[in-house]
Order: sequence, then structure tokens, then C-alpha cells
Amino acid sequence: MEIIKTRIFIADVCKLNEPCRLAAAMQEVSQARREKAARLKTAGAKALSVGAEMLLQQAVERIHGISGSLRMTQGEDGKPILSDYPDIHFNLSHSGHYVVCSLGSQPVGVDIQKMELPNLKLARRFFAQSEADWLFSLSAENQTQGFYDLWALKEAYMKYTGKGFNLPMHAFRVDCQNERPINPGTAIVADEKKIPVVIKNFPDLENYVLWSVTDTIDFQEKIEWIGL
Repeated sequence: MEIIKTRIFIADVCKLNEPCRLAAAMQEVSQARREKAARLKTAGAKALSVGAEMLLQQAVERIHGISGSLRMTQGEDGKPILSDYPDIHFNLSHSGHYVVCSLGSQPVGVDIQKMELPNLKLARRFFAQSEADWLFSLSAENQTQGFYDLWALKEAYMKYTGKGFNLPMHAFRVDCQNERPINPGTAIVADEKKIPVVIKNFPDLENYVLWSVTDTIDFQEKIEWIGL
């Protein structure tokens, strides 16, 4: 398969909260996704679940010309893969009213988080010691951004590895330094060795953070909007 830059697609699912729109959208996704959405309690949660697969479908069609429903299975560590197109690497995330899809020719992870007042106790519970120390060294007005940048970048890396939360957050660390904000040049370190990955953040969304991680192939510079 041709080596392509990893691309990040995003969609707003607000319109899918309308019952008639959601019912129609449910017919466009796989049976497994319909069953998953049916188990969710709120219209908002259903819209995010269905919207994530719809976004994946449209992203795959835009890049690869493959249309229609996509069959998915789980890889060795539980990461979803496309059954018929295992060389197309993807990852999905959602928060607030946005769904995000990363798509490329190398393993990839992506995470979006809507920023709200964080429970900073979670930093001591889940983050590496040096990360928590860095976070609490920030001024109060910078701690919310710092917390969500850390959480989203760490979760994107965990998803990139294919292990997700089977890889504990404290098993690796983001190399936070002084009062500098986390940026794409920041290293991810495990067993005191820098992990050779490419990191990208997309700071264009107000009140959200969006981070992605992949192998040696770089990212498309900007996120791409798709209407559902």
C-alpha cells in the first residue's frame, strides 16, 4: 500500500441527536455498531458511537475510494482493525459533540478531550510521578490545559500501541519540563528510553485538546472536517 501521511478527520454529531436523523444513521453503519449503540442510554452517546463509524466510512472512501459499511475485528491486543483492509490503520475517539478519526498507513492513536474542571487527584493516581509533579508545579490557570494535554497525549499513545488501557498510564511518561507547555517535540519515555514516535497536536478547537501519535510517517498539517 502507498505510504501516505496520517490524516485526522473530525465531525460534529449534534444533528444526529435528532431521533429521525439518528434512526437513519443507524442504517448506515455495521450491525455490530448498531447493537453497541442500542445498548447506550442517551441520545448523545448513541450519536457519538454511530457518528464515529460514519466518519471512518467517509474518511476511508475519501482516501481509498472504498465505500459502504466496513467490517471490523479486533487485533491481538483488542485494537479494532478493518477485516478486509488490514493495511489501513485507523483509530477513533470522541468527546463532547465531536468524533475524530485518524487514518494512515502506519499504526496510529488519537484522543480528543473536552476540557472541563479536572479532578487533579486523578493525576496522582494515574500519571507517572514526574508528570504529576510537573502538573502541580504549573500555575492554577495553566493546570486545566496541562492536565488534559497529558491525558489526551497519553491515551493517544496507549491506543497507538494497540494495548489501550491494558498499558497502565504510569508505565511510561511524557517528558514534561519546567513550565513549558507540552508540544509535538516532547518525548515519550519508557524504561528511560525515548520511544521513536511522531506526535502531533491540533490546537484549533476551542475548549478541546486533540493529540495523535504514529510511527515515522508524519501527519497532514491540518484536521479535515466532514459533514455527517
